[in-house]
Amino acid sequence: MEGRYHRDLQDIAIASFSIELELAAMVPSRSNLGDEIPVRLQCLQDHGIRNLNDLLIAVKTPEKLRIFAKKTGLPEDYLVNFKREIGSIPPKPVKLECIPSLVKEDIDVLKDLGIVHTKQLFDWVKTDMARRELSKKTGIPAGRILQLAKLTDVSRIKWVGAHFACLLVDSGYDTVEKVAGADYKELYSAVVAVNERRHYYRGKFGVNDMKLCVLAARNVPRGIDYSV
Repeated sequence: MEGRYHRDLQDIAIASFSIELELAAMVPSRSNLGDEIPVRLQCLQDHGIRNLNDLLIAVKTPEKLRIFAKKTGLPEDYLVNFKREIGSIPPKPVKLECIPSLVKEDIDVLKDLGIVHTKQLFDWVKTDMARRELSKKTGIPAGRILQLAKLTDVSRIKWVGAHFACLLVDSGYDTVEKVAGADYKELYSAVVAVNERRHYYRGKFGVNDMKLCVLAARNVPRGIDYSV
C-alpha cells in the first residue's frame, strides 16, 4: 500500500472509533467524548452515520449541528467536541522554517522547489528512491534528507509540532513506528533528556502526554519507507 500523509475520514468507521474517543476524552476540554461511548456510537449508526466523513457532513455548520442534535437526541456540546476531534485527525502541516534543527540553506533550497511544509515534502521523502532524487536535485546531503524525512514522519502524529518533532527525532524515537511501539515512560525520559540539552520545547509536558503521543502514533497510517 502506498504511504499516506494522514488517514482518509471515509475509511474510519464510526463503529470502530470507540478507542479513539476514549483517548480524546483524556484531554480535559473533550472529556464528554468518553460519555456512553457504545450507546452514542450506535445512535449515530442508527441515523445513517457510517464513517467520520458522514458525521462531519451532518454537523458541518452550526445550524446543521443543532438540527442533528435534535434529531438524534445527542447533546450539542458532545457533537461540537466530536466535530473538533474529527478536525484534528488530519495533522496540520509543519512549516519547515519553524523547525529549529534544520539548516537554513536547506529550507531555502526546498522553498525554491515550492516545498515549505511537511505535507508538501512528504512525497519527496517517502521512499529511498525519492530521497535520492531530492538529494540529487537540491544538493542536500543524504544524511540531511533522511533527517527531513524523519521530521516529516513524526510530525504526522497528533499534537506533534515543529519543536516536539525535533525532540522525538533527536531522542531516537525518530519514526512513527518507533513512537507507536515505545514505552511511554521511557519515551518521556528520553525527550526530557534531549530537551535539557537542546531546549527545543519551552512548553510543559508530562508522562501522560507521552502516553497520549504513543497512542496517537498507533493511529497514523503507513507513510515513509526507510528500507534501502
